[in-house]
Amino acid sequence: MSRTITVSNDVYAAIVARRQRKDESENAILSRILLTAGNAEEIHAHAHQDTDDAHLILDSDMDHVTE
Repeated sequence: MSRTITVSNDVYAAIVARRQRKDESENAILSRILLTAGNAEEIHAHAHQDTDDAHLILDSDMDHVTE
């Protein structure tokens, strides 16, 4: 399953600044960053100790094109 998210120019620049190979995709970069951040279940449990679900708010006014 594939989803599209929209990020600000600053966030996109931060992602591509971490590119290790010319052909490394943004997905691969984010996967690497998130893997080094730790186990998603542990992070979610720590960050959200109440019973509310987490919500992601995306900046839908931004368009990004991969060159």
